[in-house]
Formats: sequence, C-alpha cells, structure tokens
Amino acid sequence: MPTPQAPVRVAAPAPPPAASVIALLEQVAARTPEAAALIEDGTVTSYRTLWRDVEAMAAALLRDGVRTGEPVGVTVRRSAAGIGALLAVLRAGAAYVPLDPTDPPHRLHDIVRGCGLRRLLLAAPLPPAVAAGLPVRTIEPTPTLAPDPAGAPDPIVDPPTGDPLAYVIHTSGSTGAAKGVLVGHRALATAATALVEAWRITPGDRMLSFAALTWDTSGEETYSSLLGGATLVIDRRATDGTVAGLLAAVADHAVTVVDLPTSFWYEVVEFLRLTGRPLPPSLRLVVIGGEEVAAGPVRTWCALVPDRVRLVNTYGQTETVLVTHQAELGGAAGRGLPDGMPVPIGRPLPHVRQLLVPTAPGSPIAELYVGGPSLSLGYQAQPEATAQRFGPVPGAGDERMFRTGDLVTTGPDGQLGYVGRVDRQLKVRGHRVEPEAVERALLGHPALVAAAAYGVDAAAGGRHLAAAVVPRAGATVTGPELTGWLRERLPGHLVPTRWSVRAALPLLPNGKVDHAALTAADRTRPVDAPDGTGTAGDGAASEGVGAAGGGGARGDGGATENSGDAVVAEVASIFGRVLDRAHGPDDDFFDAGGDSLLAARLISRLYRRFDVELTFVDLFEWRTPRGLTALLTPARRTDDATEPRHG
Repeated sequence: MPTPQAPVRVAAPAPPPAASVIALLEQVAARTPEAAALIEDGTVTSYRTLWRDVEAMAAALLRDGVRTGEPVGVTVRRSAAGIGALLAVLRAGAAYVPLDPTDPPHRLHDIVRGCGLRRLLLAAPLPPAVAAGLPVRTIEPTPTLAPDPAGAPDPIVDPPTGDPLAYVIHTSGSTGAAKGVLVGHRALATAATALVEAWRITPGDRMLSFAALTWDTSGEETYSSLLGGATLVIDRRATDGTVAGLLAAVADHAVTVVDLPTSFWYEVVEFLRLTGRPLPPSLRLVVIGGEEVAAGPVRTWCALVPDRVRLVNTYGQTETVLVTHQAELGGAAGRGLPDGMPVPIGRPLPHVRQLLVPTAPGSPIAELYVGGPSLSLGYQAQPEATAQRFGPVPGAGDERMFRTGDLVTTGPDGQLGYVGRVDRQLKVRGHRVEPEAVERALLGHPALVAAAAYGVDAAAGGRHLAAAVVPRAGATVTGPELTGWLRERLPGHLVPTRWSVRAALPLLPNGKVDHAALTAADRTRPVDAPDGTGTAGDGAASEGVGAAGGGGARGDGGATENSGDAVVAEVASIFGRVLDRAHGPDDDFFDAGGDSLLAARLISRLYRRFDVELTFVDLFEWRTPRGLTALLTPARRTDDATEPRHG
C-alpha cells in the first residue's frame, strides 16, 4: 500500500442493518404477504408464495446434505425459479456460486475446483467434464419438492447471523484465471438496504430485471426490489437485444425503475433521438453504471426526457458490493455538463467510507480507497492478493479498505469524477477487463510472437476491446481465426472485437509497448480500413486494422462494389456505421465484431430508416445485410436525411 499524501476522509457510516437479506426478506413477507414479489410472463408470485418456495427449496437442500457456509454451484436464468434458487441457498445457510454455462469448460472447471464445490443446482446443463461426479438438483422447470419421506419436520435453520459467506462472484485477474470475490451476508444486506433508501424504493414500485443472474449487478435489482417490498418484473422482451423490446416491457408492466449498463443506456438515448418516441409514463428512475459516462449523451437525454425522471449514475466494484457512490444527472444537472470534464460518479452512500490518496503532493488527482461494512471478505484462496488490495492504509488509522485502482478528482460541489486507472484495467460493456489476461491467452497461439490488448472509444459512446498481434515469420493470421481461437479459452467479454496484424508493436523508449500509440492509430484509421489479416514481414500487415470479421472487396461506405442492389448496399452502409468499419453485403455481423449492444444500435438504425421493428432473433438468423434486407424491403421507408455518418 502506498503512503497517503494528506488523505481526505468522509464521515463514518451508519450502523449496519439486519445481518442478512434473508432475515429482511422474511420481514417483508410477513408484513405484506399478498403483495406481488415477482411477475414473470404474466404470472404473479406473491411474497407469501415466494417465501414458502424458498423455505421448501432450502429444506430440500439441507436434506441433500448442504452444510452451513458451503458454496453451492448454481446455473440460473432470469426467472422466478432462478431467483428463488439463489434465495434458497442463502436460506439454507450456504453460499451460491453463479456458473455461466457459456464460459469455456476449463474456466468452469477451475471455478468448481477452486471453490471446492460439492453439489450443483442447474437450470441449464454444464459440460459433462465440469459436472462429473457432483450431485445435481435440477431447478427448472420448477421442481415439486416432496416432504421428507420419514415425516420428520423440515430441517430448516435460522437465518444466518454474523457475517458468513453469501456468494462468490468470479472476475478475471491479470493472469486470466478466474478470481473469486467472497461476499458476506452483512455486506450484502448493508449494500442492498442502502440502495432501497438511495433509490427511494417503495411497495408501489416495479423494477425491471435486466442483468443476468450470473452477474453481481443483478443483486442491485433483485435485492433492492425485494427488500423494498416492490415487484420485480421479468419480461423476455426487455432482454431481447432491442430498445423497442425494453420499452414495450416497461410500458406493459408499468415499470417504474430500470437499472441499465451505461453502454446499453447509450442505445436507449440514440433510439429516443432517432425515433422521437417518449419514455413510458410510469418510469420514474433510470440507473446507469458499469463504466464512465460521456457528457454528450447525458445532455441529449436531458433534452428528450422530462425532468421528473431521475437519471442516476452509479459507481461500485465487485469487491465493495453493489453500489458505493451515485450522482444525480437528470434535469438541470445533466444539461449543464461541459465537454472535456469528467461526468460525476457522485458522493459516497451513507454506509461508505472513502479515502482519497493524492498521486503527488498537491495534485488534484487522487486514488480512491473504499471502506465500510459493505466491503467483501477478499479473494478466494488468494491471501496475497487480498492483503494487497484490502490491507489497512498506513497513516489512515490502519482501517481495512479496498484499493480500487481508480483515479478521481473532486469537483467544487464535492462530487467525485472518474479520470482513469493506476493500471491498465478497462471497462468494456460493463465488464471488467484485464488486458494482460487477453495478451497472455493470445501468446499461447502458435502463430503469434507478440500481442497487445487495449481499449478504443466507440463513436457513439462505450468502448471496444482491441488487440494488435505480431505473427511469427511466414505465419498468417486473421481476425476471425483469432476470435474463434480465443472464444474456446476466455469468456466472451475478454475476446477483442477489433484486430490489427502488425510487423512489430510500437515501443516506448523504455522498451515497453506503447499502448497509447496503438489506441491513437485505431482511432484515426478510416472507416474502410482493411480487415485484420496479415503475414509477418508484410508491409500492409503492419498497418492492417479492422474488426473480427473479413469480407470481400469493399467500396465507399462498406458496400461491395457492383453489388447490383441499392437497398442491400444501403443496409450494408448502416451495418458499417454501427460497427465503425467497412462492411460488405455478405459479411456476418457477429463475425465482424457485433455483440448484443451493437445489435441494439443496428436495430434502432434500421427501424429509423425502414420503419420495421426487428428483434435480436431476426439479426441472429439473418446475419448479413443481404439476408436482412428481405425483412426490410416490404415496409415503408422513411426519410433518412438526418442519419449521421457515425453511430
């Protein structure tokens, strides 16, 4: 830990609430048993029914032999049964470990082994090699839980006290290995209760379930909604990859609160701007977070959305549990944001202690440390990493605090603004990315001798993950090849969507890779730059920059020359603007670096141009401009004179 230079501290936090979210949920169920806790596809689950089902599943787990404090692997989808399963693990006194079946098998195997999992609750199957030898209980469709055959009462336990383990969420460390963050019951209850107060959640609210349950951000939605006595709404349209689907779900269920990744919120802003549609009148609060937000989209939002709708920018890390800081950006506050200055991440919530350690004496830039009762317990089986990031801060009372690695400034009003990192860590589409993990994996490719991963700001907000690689002499590599190779080894958010193949990486005078030069070269490349394909020693390869896909010969705006179809060429041009690269009529959207967020942007642009509401499924089935054109041409097209050049 560095020695602080005149650290700045905030006031001590308020006393922590009840010991666990389970104890608090039991109180809510007792107060309002008939109120709606969950709505899924029109089916309402009351708090009485939810608590009954949680108790029954917890009792079944205890009969299975689950022990207090035991980690239990869980694959869940966004559903009432999935949420009930997570709560049941907590009610049984155990800790849940979310497992994403789409992760590479070796990563899942490392998590199972590292956490010492002895049993699994599955809503989706895991690879046989991962689940081999472990007892499995299937949780979807919702199982019928028979009483104990011996007629004995259910062996239910009292809700946990103290600060036992509640869940383990895994992030990717700089080595690429899964790193488990241990979150205790008291920390979770403290953080969740703070959000109920900060967001003013009441029994009259309806909150949308948007985040995947394998992501810790889902706890912001689930626990603040249930502990506030509100209704959590699950509607598949909201997560079909389109803004139109999201707004339809909000309107049909009279949703009052949504919590979105900043990168998807950008798509909402763009959709509202392009279509002129208003927000559903029920909506009163929009929460954003996961990465820094740009001032321009905030000002656009404030020009389009009534001041009565709160826009709250949140900050927090997995290690500090849910949200630690927030800033109000709606109304006059957002309209007055200047360019060139960091958008506020706000002030600490009442339960949070913050410490600002200036990077140099008198410097306005400081590293942020966070403490208080919502701090996680550390990293699974990594005592050295835990001591490094969670140790006491010398000269600041030796209090245990988390070193965030984030650099901030303090505005005249006392709000913090994010300005960068002390290391190379990135946030891409709300996911934490350690570039070193990507580089380490790439250097395992037999054709590569050097690799560098870095972030590139997207034209319409958000960030791309990019990589520059140097092949061995005589070897040829392509973006699609490297993309497929990495997907077998890393989670999807660690796979770059933009590639450059070079004869050598740019270096600083000290011999280290010049990542700033790579980022600058990527930003200034033309939209019709060649795709990332090359051979070592090839002069063109040293400058080739592109996305994960390839394609045929391209002309202006991304359309293949002599395509013979003006509509196809126009659709290809829109693809290219969304992807920020040239795109031919037969190029695959997803092979070219498209993802769910870019898909939402593309669908919004096509709606504006052709007046057709597509879905993510449509784009997944018809991945090329030529294929998708068949769904667009029967419709009436609207004037596109205001269509901007970049998305």
